[in-house]
Amino acid sequence: MDPSDEKIIVIARHSNSRALLLKSRLEAEGIDCFLAHQNLLQAAISGGVEIKVRRSDVDKALRIIELALEQHGTQKEASVRSLRSVRKIMVPVDFSDASFKACSFALGLAEKLKAEIKLLHVFYNPVLDIAPFDTSHAYQVNLVNYLHETEQNARHQLIKLAKELKLRVKESNPDLKITYSLSNGLAVEEIAATALKFRPGLIVIGTRGIGNQTGGFLGSVTAKLIEKTNTPVLAIPEQSKFSGIGKIKNVLYATDFDQSDHLAISKLINLLHPFNVSLHCIHISVGVKKSWDKVKMDGLSAFLDREYKKFPVKCEIIISDDIINGLETYIRNNDIDIIAVTNHNRGLLSSFFTTSITKKVLNRITKPLFVFKSLD
Repeated sequence: MDPSDEKIIVIARHSNSRALLLKSRLEAEGIDCFLAHQNLLQAAISGGVEIKVRRSDVDKALRIIELALEQHGTQKEASVRSLRSVRKIMVPVDFSDASFKACSFALGLAEKLKAEIKLLHVFYNPVLDIAPFDTSHAYQVNLVNYLHETEQNARHQLIKLAKELKLRVKESNPDLKITYSLSNGLAVEEIAATALKFRPGLIVIGTRGIGNQTGGFLGSVTAKLIEKTNTPVLAIPEQSKFSGIGKIKNVLYATDFDQSDHLAISKLINLLHPFNVSLHCIHISVGVKKSWDKVKMDGLSAFLDREYKKFPVKCEIIISDDIINGLETYIRNNDIDIIAVTNHNRGLLSSFFTTSITKKVLNRITKPLFVFKSLD
């Protein structure tokens, strides 16, 4: 068949500058490469420049691109390696069962990682217009008294919780530092702002609160917090039945072959290395296995074998009619205790992080969920 008649296949999509570099790399290896949407406005609209090759060159081209991205990822990882060590853990609490579970999980992590814990409670102070009536002053005084009482009660509960947590580690780790902070405002905004100041390596948060009538907020803000902050988030569903982090044996990382996978998995292993756990690196392929899935998984597996020889990792591609169904089946068959994902700006897993889908995933699977922010 005439090579000019071969079908042209899209094998990747990257920024304009990265696509040009990869095009040069492919052509240096004798592969004809074509770029689509080189116009910067078109690239911005479509999310990137498409890299295309002839069907007969797909496998070779993908391996070259994987190697190039792996080298780039290793360089980027080296530049941020110092940020991977978790020495601070922040735990937003609303004094619900979900937040108490989050505290227990954070405590187990902090002991192993020699990290400090900051508890944060956000209470809402409504901004109300004062009515222009003679009774407005009395109303204002009552409101101020109510808010003062709310703040004092919250502070009392925070102090009590911090003391209880310190008591739990008094024998095993008396030097573990536990502090607390009380903030007034909107939950997501205040948690994100406190994270910028405290600079935690991880935020541990419960995923269902106790209801607006008593100040509960965790269930409604978890998905928004995942989008708002660049800090890794560990979401603990209230329905989860784990008996402590010391009992964790199997962790699943769901990959969509994002360029941030190497760094996210490195952070995950850095968190888990003090524990006797196995990592399952899984890709859910909807419908059929795509021709380049194996190439990408082989590249990721080679990276893990090279960088983490002593850490048990299993890489596998799963065919399923639906991402969540595929995850549920694998979790059930392999006794998975924790799930980890990267929050993609694009790709199949991006659907996890709409508010409704996040709640659906957490309600159906009821496993603790690590979320790392994609670099793209």
